[in-house]
Amino acid sequence: MIENSVAKTTSMIQQDLLRMGTLVEETMRNAIKALRDQDTELARVVIERDDLIDNLQIVIEEEIERVVSQQPQVGFDLRRDFAIVKIVNDLERIGDYATNIAEVVLELKNDKYVKPLVHIPQLASVAMNMISTVLKAFVDKDPDLAEAVCRKDEEADNLYDEICDELIKILGKNDISPQIVYQASRFLLVAEWLERTADHATNIGEETIYILTGKRVKY
Repeated sequence: MIENSVAKTTSMIQQDLLRMGTLVEETMRNAIKALRDQDTELARVVIERDDLIDNLQIVIEEEIERVVSQQPQVGFDLRRDFAIVKIVNDLERIGDYATNIAEVVLELKNDKYVKPLVHIPQLASVAMNMISTVLKAFVDKDPDLAEAVCRKDEEADNLYDEICDELIKILGKNDISPQIVYQASRFLLVAEWLERTADHATNIGEETIYILTGKRVKY
């Protein structure tokens, strides 16, 4: 009876983790779309969704506590439970970054952008692809795919460096207005949040590898 209950809860944990991951990915994509299009209504939707992400984190952590209390965990199960706690924390942080970006949209709603956004959406695309792929690796129990995601972090870092170089050049001009300085500083923060999103995807990849192989790796 207890084993059936544990198996059911474990299945619920995986389903809720995927729901959380899908919601986080969708929320970040919407945040970037809102930034690109200066869509304040979509930005507000992103901000409202943050509570849903936070609530899912709480639900998953409570489910894991229930599993551990019902039946001692060893080996693979113990690794999985510890790693999932870390994974949901990574996902929650990405949700926070999406909210931060949406708040920037509201801050800049009356500004004309100094230039069209190109590299920021590219960095977002790489980071979101990393998230969706690493969640697939988790579901499919595929450590090689998880490792491939971790190796994509270098591409995200390179795009981040390009964005920083571009914005620093703008800030280095003598004739820019305080409004442009503030705008560029906001875009630097957005780029940093996206680069950290890629880092969190890498963390999830490392935890997935740990769950499946028992080996600790760092990229």
